[in-house]
Amino acid sequence: MHRDYLGIEFDECASKRPSFPDPGPLPEELTHVPGFIGELAAFTLATGHSPNRVLAFSGALAMLAHLTGRGFADIHGTRTNLYVVVLGDSGIGKDDPRKTNARLAHRVDFGESIAEAFASGEAIEDELYKCPSILFQPDEVASFFGSMRGANKAAKSMSERIRRLFTSSSSEYVLRGKANKEGGARTIMNPHLCMFGTGVPEEFLDALTQHEIRDGLFGRCIILMARDEYTAKAAKGFVAFPQGVVRIAERLAAREKAAVDSGVFSVHVVPETSEATELLAESRKAFMELRKTLAEAGLVNARAQVVRMNEKIAKLALLWAISENAEAPVITKAAVEWAIRFTVYVTKWMLFEGQFHSAEGGFGLLKSKALASLARHGGSLDRRGLIRSLSCDVQTLNRVIKAMLVAEEIDSPEQIDGKIVYSLMNE
Repeated sequence: MHRDYLGIEFDECASKRPSFPDPGPLPEELTHVPGFIGELAAFTLATGHSPNRVLAFSGALAMLAHLTGRGFADIHGTRTNLYVVVLGDSGIGKDDPRKTNARLAHRVDFGESIAEAFASGEAIEDELYKCPSILFQPDEVASFFGSMRGANKAAKSMSERIRRLFTSSSSEYVLRGKANKEGGARTIMNPHLCMFGTGVPEEFLDALTQHEIRDGLFGRCIILMARDEYTAKAAKGFVAFPQGVVRIAERLAAREKAAVDSGVFSVHVVPETSEATELLAESRKAFMELRKTLAEAGLVNARAQVVRMNEKIAKLALLWAISENAEAPVITKAAVEWAIRFTVYVTKWMLFEGQFHSAEGGFGLLKSKALASLARHGGSLDRRGLIRSLSCDVQTLNRVIKAMLVAEEIDSPEQIDGKIVYSLMNE
């Protein structure tokens, strides 16, 4: 069944050339979610400088994930916290949804829950202790991920906390020892950290390491590519939010603030229909089989990227239900079907990009970047384009090309229109 979902032919995975094809742009129908998400995305598109559907949808998805905070769960205890990363070239409107989310948070007196930067892993803990539900919106997400690389104590601390907070959303989080010295242990009940990060594709992807793929941080994220839609207009900064959006945001924010003030909060358990239950069980089984097959094939990086597919599906189906009817949400078959399709697309894209980052640093990373550049340009690129994508000298480029030829990852170069062209090997 997993082949029906992802279309992976495992006999091809053992070949030396890239095994996971580019799934192409996110299908537009997957960006349409009824209710809150759809209305907030439409507002961003209507008021922003550079309307972009993927960005508007992703920002709205992250905002609802944030606003639902610690107040909702499905019958299995799944919470709505998400780490959403959207990559796109400069000038395509990455700031529009960030501004929309911050403006809406201030509109419902919840502005303190929006953060743009954290100086350290300890700072994240301290802010969550004061406000247990935070939406983190880094503009240069590559820099944030970069702060978690390396063997130094600060990098390890940030990475470990980001990963642990994600999995602690339905439990008690104990703060670091130093923070607990005064007056006993301090804890955060159900910490709810969401992220809506944006950045430039090359800066984020080219620096991606094998360690990040395998340690689970990459797999915890929903990573999307926003293509330039070549639209620009004068922003409408003083347009009022739709009443339905404000009403839902006010209620959700008030619920979280009351819980913080009183120290008592209740979780609304969202039911699911029998059809939804059956489909969720079917997908869980299929993706567990996929994990096993990838492990048996020795595709460690790929396995790390599919390991959280079922969790993502559960979170997204829950958010669809709340978006559709925040007063009395129910997880329906339609919610699960959308969540599966969306998660499958995201996983295909992450598998496609992740396969180019199996080498750590130095020459191996350059070769991976060369393969990624070829794939992003339809499988072929001329010599000038290749050297520009690698930002290396001619001698290094020649070494990279020789290594790819020996590994049978590219065909012998061709002369086309006076240019030397390199192409990924088809057979």
